[in-house]
Amino acid sequence: MCTVTYIPAENSIFLTSNRDERIDRAPAVPPECYCVNKIEMIYPKDAQAGGTWIVLNGDRSAAVLLNGGFKNHFYQTPYRKSRGLIMLDIMSTNSPADHFQAMDLKAIEPFTIILLTQGRLRRCTWDGDHKHLTELDATKPHIWASVTLYDRDMQLQRENALIQWLKETRQVKPEAVADFHLGANMRYETSNAPHNANIRTVSVTLLALSTDRRASVLYHDLHSGEVAAKRMQTQASGTPLLFNSFYWKTRRFWIRLRHWEYWPFACLYLPLVPLWLWLSLRARSLLFFSAANPGIAYSGFIQERKSDIYPLLPEGLYPKGVLCKTGMSAGEINSVLRESSLDFPLIAKPDIGERGIQVELLRKPADLDAYRSRSKVDFLLQEYIDYSHEIGIFYYRIPGNKNGQLSGIVGKEFLSVTGDGQTSLLSLLMQNDRAVLQLHALAAVFGDQFDNIPDSGEILTLVPYGNHSRGSRFIDLHSRITPGLTDMIDKVCTQVPGFYFGRLDIRFKNWEELEAGRHFSIIELNGTGSEPTHIYDPAHSLFFAWKEIYRHWEIVFKISMINAHNGKQPLMSLKEGLEMKRAHDKHLNLMQALH
Repeated sequence: MCTVTYIPAENSIFLTSNRDERIDRAPAVPPECYCVNKIEMIYPKDAQAGGTWIVLNGDRSAAVLLNGGFKNHFYQTPYRKSRGLIMLDIMSTNSPADHFQAMDLKAIEPFTIILLTQGRLRRCTWDGDHKHLTELDATKPHIWASVTLYDRDMQLQRENALIQWLKETRQVKPEAVADFHLGANMRYETSNAPHNANIRTVSVTLLALSTDRRASVLYHDLHSGEVAAKRMQTQASGTPLLFNSFYWKTRRFWIRLRHWEYWPFACLYLPLVPLWLWLSLRARSLLFFSAANPGIAYSGFIQERKSDIYPLLPEGLYPKGVLCKTGMSAGEINSVLRESSLDFPLIAKPDIGERGIQVELLRKPADLDAYRSRSKVDFLLQEYIDYSHEIGIFYYRIPGNKNGQLSGIVGKEFLSVTGDGQTSLLSLLMQNDRAVLQLHALAAVFGDQFDNIPDSGEILTLVPYGNHSRGSRFIDLHSRITPGLTDMIDKVCTQVPGFYFGRLDIRFKNWEELEAGRHFSIIELNGTGSEPTHIYDPAHSLFFAWKEIYRHWEIVFKISMINAHNGKQPLMSLKEGLEMKRAHDKHLNLMQALH
């Protein structure tokens, strides 16, 4: 009940628990099949209270219990029911998460349940006063340790141990996962945890759910040294697991291979390195772009803070929002939201962003709680701008010129499917290459709706914001550039201090009102790190993309050289550039870290 891992592998998911208990507690009963409220289950049974700490259902639901909530608590007797029995109450229903939220937990000792149902991974926490239901990323590995025995430093050591083990393990199999949990670093009595001589790791229990609907429980009794195993043929399809199969990996590979717009960043830009070096030679600096936007940190290449950029924009032209610092509690964030009169739905995004990572639409408080608990960086919460159109407009102005120019417009079609009244949501997704590339992420949000059949003509928007890495289709709308639109955007951009080159991501009601300067909002303003994203229109060739990228490099080179020559801002030194890159890499690792 004290150290738990969730590990998704190629054809399986492993949910494993180390049970740390007092040495004088009666040995548990090894896993057996039980029927509770007409629901088949496999679980080991606590011989003293009759409950369990880990359970597998016939419908592929699985759960594991950890003692304590978010922090260590004072033991207050009498508690009216054991947490292991509470877990059985929750898991012997058709909707465990809903039952957790509905049940009365007064006079129950704080606990946490890691719950896997229908491909969704959630954390159910009772802190003694309130319930918390947090959505987790089911496509990534996780590790938890009970707060009653392990402090934050020990939990971080366990996180690092899992990360290192995953790096060193070529094939994740049940035996390897069990060995990880049986290792000295994971067992209470041989780890660096604050030592209590009366407590030991008494068992390791592993649940393995495979793509072929088979599931098994492997139980290591460390008292007796015996190993027990039980198998179950489950009923559900295991769809999220299926997406890790060889077929789906191969299909995703061929989709990316055939469409250069999905190629990795390095593959797209590596052939352009000689041109970058040519501009660097002319500027006598690899950072020839770094004086282009004196008003933005690092000219907006990387590491610029959105919270510093939004105030540069004219008042009322960007979404209202608040900055949430790392480590802020749910209460503190809710207080800030009330003070700012912000309500759901909200857009959450890292203050220092990177290609759409951790940008999410939060529809309810539980979504915010989940996002807050996962985030390890400062983030913004903004009002959701519900205009139907979203575009990216690339703008530049040569220093000394009165007016700027628009060098490209990209339209963004959100990832969506249209129902026909006969086909399930999952089947519709499988027919859409863009959706196939997003199946893991979509399963975490829509997994419990995959069997639903949308009505004929019903349009279901799956990702309600225009991010290419999240499935949006980009369309070159260069034909939409008009003198009126250019003039309107130029009037906005010339009010932004020290801004000469970059992209504005805009949501708006319709084209006529946008050109008139009404009913639009600047979702983001990006600097020299901006791509001319109209290149990602599927109609464009790779050679067109290379030509456009270099054209914009020449523009930023010219702007930066003029600003540097005029003394507005010197070019960054190589040392400053390396420091910027190191800070960026560190920040990116935090955003992508195990959580």
